[in-house]
Amino acid sequence: MTLKRKLRIFRVTVHEARNGKHSRIAVALDLLYCKVRFHVTEDEYLKYNFYNLQDRYRKNFLLVYHQKKFGNISARFFTRSKYLFYKRIPDLYSRGMLLAPHCGEEAFLEFVRKYPKIIVKPDLGSLGKGIELFQYTDDDAAKDFFKKFSMDVPMICEEFVKQHKDMDAFHPYSVNTVRVVTILDDGKVEVVGAAMKTGGAADKFVDNMHSGGIGAQVDVETGLLTTFGRDYQFKRFSHHPITGVQFVGFQIPNWDKVINLATQAHKRLPQCLIFGWDIAITEDGAEIIEANNAPGPKLIQTMDQIPKGRKIIKMLKTIRVPQQYPKNHVYHPDYGFGEKTAD
Repeated sequence: MTLKRKLRIFRVTVHEARNGKHSRIAVALDLLYCKVRFHVTEDEYLKYNFYNLQDRYRKNFLLVYHQKKFGNISARFFTRSKYLFYKRIPDLYSRGMLLAPHCGEEAFLEFVRKYPKIIVKPDLGSLGKGIELFQYTDDDAAKDFFKKFSMDVPMICEEFVKQHKDMDAFHPYSVNTVRVVTILDDGKVEVVGAAMKTGGAADKFVDNMHSGGIGAQVDVETGLLTTFGRDYQFKRFSHHPITGVQFVGFQIPNWDKVINLATQAHKRLPQCLIFGWDIAITEDGAEIIEANNAPGPKLIQTMDQIPKGRKIIKMLKTIRVPQQYPKNHVYHPDYGFGEKTAD
């Protein structure tokens, strides 16, 4: 990023944070102080209302600065490849899945005949980018779709999840999920925060917040939504703009099963400090959609603007986190990341 662009972002942040109540100089000095003292970004300074908070409150927010330290080498090893993560705990998944195009055309045809509606996404992707929805009509159309795959870009093909009717009522065009963030402390899995994500427009079939989604805070004890919906453009919604469903007071179905699934999955990977689980709610249970070894802290803090980092930040101070993958680890299309072999 150029210096000119950085200065423009800084000036815009100061202008937004003033909000008619603070002087420009006071906000600018405070923003500089927070960038040095807490490593906060301009975006976080606004989203968490840092300009209205005292240091004793500010210091407990999880920030992008901490996110970079979240994943130890084991977590990155297991989660960067979605297919590898699935292979680690296949019994905790109930939907069909395969890796294309490495599975071969015939296996892909058998898959889409069995599961006519599938989600296709990059095995190494993030932020909801590159996701497609494919509906099987006939073999010729499926073969044409298969030809678009590249051996250089492995794609995960997943059976489309049929979500609970209550979740479907919120936004029927996307599978609406709950992000549950868990930490492993002294052998015990703890839930530090949760938020629901839903698509924000009729032409969006993903609920990712970076793709126009709307989030709301979830009470981890009850599964109730406790805040208005918010998007990352600072818009607030008492009701969903498409369906009119009210956010505050909505009960996430099967909440006990959601928490149990996240807890049991984390226990299976005890070498990993933190996970952000994206979980869909089905009629009779819950389904892991994706695991994030460095879950973005914005989602579980922006909605209620309550810091969730007191315990995690303390843990990070005592853990040395490698910043690079081992040089002897490479990506293998059938197994994800693994140790390089002689051949």
